[in-house]
Amino acid sequence: MDDAAQRRFLIVAGEPSGDAHAARLVESLAAHGPCRVRGVAGPAMRAAGVEPVVAMESLAVMGFAEIAARLPALLNARARLLTENTRLAPHAVVLVDYPGFNLRIGPELKRRGARVFYYIAPQVWAWHAERAAAMGRWVDRLAVVFPFEEEIFRAAGVATTFVGHPLLDALEPEVDDATLRAELGIPRDAPLLGLLPGSRAQEVRLLLEPLCRAAALLARDRPALAAVVAAAPGLADAIAKPAARYGVRVVHGRTHAVQKHATVCAVASGTATLETALFGTPLTVVYRVGRINYAIARRLVRLSHIGLPNIVADEDVAPELVQGALTPERLAASLAPCLDDPRERAARSAALAVVRRRRGGPGASRRAADLLWALAA
Repeated sequence: MDDAAQRRFLIVAGEPSGDAHAARLVESLAAHGPCRVRGVAGPAMRAAGVEPVVAMESLAVMGFAEIAARLPALLNARARLLTENTRLAPHAVVLVDYPGFNLRIGPELKRRGARVFYYIAPQVWAWHAERAAAMGRWVDRLAVVFPFEEEIFRAAGVATTFVGHPLLDALEPEVDDATLRAELGIPRDAPLLGLLPGSRAQEVRLLLEPLCRAAALLARDRPALAAVVAAAPGLADAIAKPAARYGVRVVHGRTHAVQKHATVCAVASGTATLETALFGTPLTVVYRVGRINYAIARRLVRLSHIGLPNIVADEDVAPELVQGALTPERLAASLAPCLDDPRERAARSAALAVVRRRRGGPGASRRAADLLWALAA
């Protein structure tokens, strides 16, 4: 097809959740007409037809202390993207979340004449509120996924539209409850404990052990309990042996099924906590990073909650165990009531309903694509 007939986009998404959301955005663009999309792409974006300039997997960073080790890769990616911007001459640049990288390359792309579309806003309301005003100088259109963000960014001078959360576009369990239990080899009425230690190797290294130890503690007095780790892609080797030591099963490609069908879950802080809450499954949010990262974060973060369900609800709808408070004993104590008392489980599940109400309806990817196509006209 003649390049003149295509809309051209340069896109940057640096984490698994952003990769998935960006892929759905790209798929929604197809309804508007032919387009060519290149940029930083993970497996979901590549499957959606994005041509990789940089592989997303080479840029994954968790925490401040890890940035130094990945700095050469980050600088190389920046240089390649700036070169690609000149070569491709995109109708718009699309930045998806990933603030540590995108908040730096975005202003430079704007200086070079790009129209900048930011999808899934950086959580400046948690870190640096003054960055919202700075974004007004280089972001042409911002599509936010939390309703309260629209007022924050508009007040800061950013052209902002709340589009809803893309999780609602494709949040379905991979299999039903009976199939999941058959695959795990557990009885239909056995309580199921879901463990989600994160999608990055650093998270798994810090969280898997306390999660599995908590499961072992709970199983002592509950012999029917089945605990299962929902493993993220590429992390099988990091999970298999530690989980086996504690009698915890591991499943792949069943994350949403575990979130949906578990009696209760322990979930690493991040997008997975919001997914679990949207399924209505009670959860405890867990968070642990290296000491240096945590010391820096404590000086910067301005929120009383760390879990997305609590932030969205603006109240405590899921217990949080952060850093030193995350011990196997405390986690087991937090999860036990949902395993032992159906009324407690029902109450915690009901409390999560506010999270779904505040997410808007399905169609976020389509609404964001509409805004992006209009910007690129």
